[in-house]
Amino acid sequence: MFKTIRSKYFKEHWEITLMLLLSSAFAVGLEILRIFLTHHKNYFYFIWNLFLAWIPYLISIYLPIAYYKMKSKIFAYILLIIWFLFWPNSPYIITDLLHLREKQLPLWYDLGLILSFAWAGLMLGFISLIEIQNLVRKRFSRVAGWAFAVLILLLGSLGIYVGRYERLNSWDVLDPDKLYSMMIMHLKDQPLRIEMLGMTMLYFIFLLLGYLTIKVIIKIPDRMAL
Repeated sequence: MFKTIRSKYFKEHWEITLMLLLSSAFAVGLEILRIFLTHHKNYFYFIWNLFLAWIPYLISIYLPIAYYKMKSKIFAYILLIIWFLFWPNSPYIITDLLHLREKQLPLWYDLGLILSFAWAGLMLGFISLIEIQNLVRKRFSRVAGWAFAVLILLLGSLGIYVGRYERLNSWDVLDPDKLYSMMIMHLKDQPLRIEMLGMTMLYFIFLLLGYLTIKVIIKIPDRMAL
């Protein structure tokens, strides 16, 4: 029975996984071509950022299987925590547009390169969130699923700010004192507080609208003929 469920689950996801692989390969290919043409690795770290964005997606694909397979749910909850910590890496890539400069190649090429990485990362984040939201919905309720999704988008937006301007990574959660002192400093300092809250809310609204758009698109029926 479990093998049947697992087989059906992966068959339902192979198409979107293939598209995400193609999008990622296209972005990486643009960077490799850039290195070949310029002999500079200005944006090579984008590949690492994209790798981090794949982690929550892969977890979201496996997590429903792990949750229903294992008698003990502890491992599944550990995976969920890891997913939560790495999820902001997916939409974070859109902030790499700040690095757009005239460097060796025409600006249009670098813009296309960065947008390709940002698109792949954003889609990885949205699709993985849909998967986890569905899991929460099935385990609890529709309302709980949406509450979870909105909370992740909000905390993820805060994570984008923390990652971009404070240069903290997902694994810095292992150093809670560092994270706590950073948050206290921003809450006490008015300019930093305004910047943190402003950017968090701006990206939250952006991500929420994007996520809702994807959810609506999914519901549009495939009309073969009008």
